[in-house]
Amino acid sequence: VTLGDPGGIGPEVTVKALARLKSDPHFPRAFIVLFGPLHIFEWWSRRIRRSLPLVAIPSLDASFLAKGRIHVMDEGPPTRAGAFFLERGRISKRSGSLAERALRTAARAAVRGRIQALVTAPVNKEAMRLVDPRFSGHTEYLARMSGTKQYAMMFEARGLRVTLVTIHVPLARVSACLRREDIEAKIRLTHDFLRRFHHIRRPRLAVTALNPHGREFGREEDEKIAPAIRRARQLGIQAEGPFPGDAIFYEAYHGAYDAVIAMYHDQGLGPLKTVGFDHAVNVTLGLPFVRTSPDHGTAFDIAYRNQARENSMLEALKLAIRLSRRG
Repeated sequence: VTLGDPGGIGPEVTVKALARLKSDPHFPRAFIVLFGPLHIFEWWSRRIRRSLPLVAIPSLDASFLAKGRIHVMDEGPPTRAGAFFLERGRISKRSGSLAERALRTAARAAVRGRIQALVTAPVNKEAMRLVDPRFSGHTEYLARMSGTKQYAMMFEARGLRVTLVTIHVPLARVSACLRREDIEAKIRLTHDFLRRFHHIRRPRLAVTALNPHGREFGREEDEKIAPAIRRARQLGIQAEGPFPGDAIFYEAYHGAYDAVIAMYHDQGLGPLKTVGFDHAVNVTLGLPFVRTSPDHGTAFDIAYRNQARENSMLEALKLAIRLSRRG
């Protein structure tokens, strides 16, 4: 579990979620490792008045791991215990540096097979770019670190799963960014993930249209989306569509489909957050290891007020544990 931006709510929701996870039946059978400064996690443990069994370890060697403990990889030069309070709730290079170092250490461990699953707490992209100008997001960073060429973002909440074809693209550019090959790749990645990790023998996938009412108001359905669906079906994938986006999520939520492939960010995440705002989890498809994260940002406006809800982080932890066993 990575630190995230220490000026935001990442450490808070991590410690709160781990306090709840202690009593979960999954916890005794999972080794938990936090990547980041020990004193930040210890401070939050005292703040919420829950004594977590935190223990610093020098490496991920099995001899240092113990059941029932929460291990902390605290790398780098020591920092003054109260230093991080000076920059809470705002963008800073110091916070970005701590977040980047924790992420880099954890990602290397995942790439080398030392850990089975990675849960990333939220970072601030601007703060991260003060340290790594190439940083555009966790997903792209982990893909680059692992040499992954094809990857996708899937979100899960209360039984609804949504994979995005385009991610952070202005709405005016979505059509131009849609490519048949990318749509087909996202369909295939979703299919393979559901087979491997959810043990669904033949996943049922619904693919959305781009335009209102589908083909009535545009050509993308016939020129890009439908050909991608036909190609996926030729590969033996049970993909259907393109379906208008105003109805297909309702059908998927009620069990007609195992996942929906959405064309753009808000088309997919609007319905998903409506049914599970506090429980949504982001999963990266295509990586050689499991990666999940809570579906929220750093929330600088409520940082260090003990107001952040940990439900999404708790779901991310539980899903990472489940997926690491199934894969």
